[in-house]
Amino acid sequence: MTPIRYPHHDRPAYRTRAGSGPIIGGFIVVVLTLALLVAISYPVHALAVVSAFAAAVVLVRTGGPALGRRLDGRMTEFAVPGVGTVRIRLTGR
Repeated sequence: MTPIRYPHHDRPAYRTRAGSGPIIGGFIVVVLTLALLVAISYPVHALAVVSAFAAAVVLVRTGGPALGRRLDGRMTEFAVPGVGTVRIRLTGR
């Protein structure tokens, strides 16, 4: 890598070789194009998948903190053969 000095920057910028960025970007474009074609071909199924995903996100965002408050301070223990008794305590932030 060779440093390039720009007049408006204090630190030199480095040229890097093209890594896997273009490959990953191309793969993402292909996957999104196929997903769009499937969604156009099967609109009811696509709507069901998107609705289920949205419902899962809402459930996790609302139920996660409530579950954390409910389990705050709870302790459980279990025996691991060869190790002994393991205790786990859940605490909130």
